Amino acid sequence: MWTKTAVWSALVLTVATGAVAAQAPEPPSGGEWSVGAGRFNFGHPRPSGGVGLEYRVRSWIWRPRASARSAVVPAFGLIATSKDALFAYAGLRADFDVTQRWRLTPGFSIGAYDRSGDIDLGGPLEFRSSLDVSRAFGERTRMGLTLYHISNARLYNRNPGVNALAFVQVF
Repeated sequence: MWTKTAVWSALVLTVATGAVAAQAPEPPSGGEWSVGAGRFNFGHPRPSGGVGLEYRVRSWIWRPRASARSAVVPAFGLIATSKDALFAYAGLRADFDVTQRWRLTPGFSIGAYDRSGDIDLGGPLEFRSSLDVSRAFGERTRMGLTLYHISNARLYNRNPGVNALAFVQVF
């Protein structure tokens, strides 16, 4: 219940602060961090809370064209659940600046999953696909929501997959 309230509160605050002057600056030369909290494994009978930390390597950014409003960025992350599961991953994200403030970011990663007391995903090798919607607040801060799915693409006999929704802040 707290996760639902937190996500809706964050979304309302994000939309309500539209008067904040924010520019889409040139990304920092090193990288940026993303922290998030939300619901892991929602839609299943035994959901759990989750927190995540991700590093986006802005020094390795690739833009298809010099003036493009899109970029491909490598990312490395770690997700931990309230039932002691861990998922470490590495992959690529594609930033699409919809406006000066709003950005859509799909991503794809491969990683290692240690279930501990959480859901059995079939094996340790898992794939993560994600979609972020975020808004700029100031020069270096973004806030938004991320929806992601983790599964093993039928590499193992068992492949239930999990979905997660989290509020994220990028700085």
